[in-house]
Amino acid sequence: MDDTIHREGFRVASYDVDPAERLAPRALCAFLQETAGRDVARRGFGMRLLIDRGLAWVLQRLTVEVARWPEAGEEIGVETRARGFTRAVAERDFRVTDAAGQELARATSRWAVVDFEARRAVRLPEGVADLPAGPLHELAPPEGGIPDADPPDLEERFGVRHGDLDVVGHVNNTRYVEWALETVPADLLESKPPRAFDVLFRREAGRGASILSRSRELAPEQGGRGRAFAHALIAEAEVLARALSRW
Repeated sequence: MDDTIHREGFRVASYDVDPAERLAPRALCAFLQETAGRDVARRGFGMRLLIDRGLAWVLQRLTVEVARWPEAGEEIGVETRARGFTRAVAERDFRVTDAAGQELARATSRWAVVDFEARRAVRLPEGVADLPAGPLHELAPPEGGIPDADPPDLEERFGVRHGDLDVVGHVNNTRYVEWALETVPADLLESKPPRAFDVLFRREAGRGASILSRSRELAPEQGGRGRAFAHALIAEAEVLARALSRW
């Protein structure tokens, strides 16, 4: 395999699935995150090394399209490669395949490096932009914002627990995805998984925070199919993340 592409294999376990025994969106995001982390670690820019320097990788945006959600017990592969770099942003693509090599999903993402003490994004560490890069597929990182979730059709509140935190003590991005997608109508949530979602991560949250998840159904797109929702996660009047989901 091309050494510019990193691949990890996963088996969809019982704790990775939804009630219909399909891979849950939060678990898919966890597989993507794990594969990205192992790739940068083997190239000398892993999270542990950055933490020792007072830095950390943070996910700014994640866009996912799913052709088929794998089921419990399936063996899947996740491929990733850096797509490109600017001074302060690293773009990264993913492709998910089944045991036969058929594409299940594709994703693209934007990452930044933050300084713990300054609480702000900084330039990418020297050498990161020299890593091999190039697109894995035609799904390009989206430009612009995400529709507003106000006035909301549905709301639900979540309290941040210790188990929701990542290695830097902030809510893991997989929880943001889970909480956002939770606020679609129950009949839809129980009948089918999303076919696409786009999440814009804006602010961190810590243990004890109270997160309000809101969603608003969007008008049908001309010539489109299915249903779409705008989502927002809010804490203390601050928007932590916005999302768009299609079902």
